[in-house]
Amino acid sequence: MRKGLIEVIILVFGLLGYIATPMAQVNHVSINSRQFELNNVPQLKMNIVAQNDDASRLRFYIRQLDDGQFQQQTLSVQSINRFLLQLNGTDVINDNNAQLIISEATPSGVVTLAVVAVFDAPYSFKSATLTTYINKQRSAAVAETPVKDSSVIHPVKKKTPQPSPTVALPRTSADSSSQQANCLIERDNRDTLWRIANRYKEQWHTSVYGAMLAIFEANLVAFSKQKIHLLLKDVPLNCPSAVILAEYNNKAIDKKVFEVIEAKHAAK
Repeated sequence: MRKGLIEVIILVFGLLGYIATPMAQVNHVSINSRQFELNNVPQLKMNIVAQNDDASRLRFYIRQLDDGQFQQQTLSVQSINRFLLQLNGTDVINDNNAQLIISEATPSGVVTLAVVAVFDAPYSFKSATLTTYINKQRSAAVAETPVKDSSVIHPVKKKTPQPSPTVALPRTSADSSSQQANCLIERDNRDTLWRIANRYKEQWHTSVYGAMLAIFEANLVAFSKQKIHLLLKDVPLNCPSAVILAEYNNKAIDKKVFEVIEAKHAAK
């Protein structure tokens, strides 16, 4: 009897352990922008909202028809921020009906989450330029990382630090086209995130949703528990950099991403 009870307990805890296995639990995934044209190697920027902001279990592939046969290539993934991923491939895409496949590795096997038409996604020259800039910055950082060796010390050439791009404050009598260092957003304690974003959206050349996402990304510590609907009072807000703002250039997509993030944060 006791042996049977022990076996039941082991079985129950085994099932609970399986159920508790962390999953990505993706709330939203979509192509933010396409940064390449037909007959080029793929570059895509993805919107992703996942539980605990963990997208490590996700895999991205592009499938195309080549000489009557389906070919599939795996895309490399780089995190731009907690809601955006950069995907890059190595093989040329010459099928205008190519599809992006998003899958998740689970304990029971690989599950397909979505299949999206690649060339239905909007082409963004600005986004493509941003990707080139980010990749160059990362390559430079990797190149300057010293290699540790127990017997040899490799000197590292230091790079002259460059100031981060910032967005100017609302127009004054000074030249509004110049970017100011240590830029802070003008606000008072009655301001909501929406009101602040609505005030700055035109100057930042984005939508109110893009502005809210940019403010949130640039000021995580200004939000209680890092939840987008809990903006703290009496906390200075930094202006989003030009790099951050360039990530939010599609009103429809930014609106969807904001709504998903807001619902996710409000549910916790």
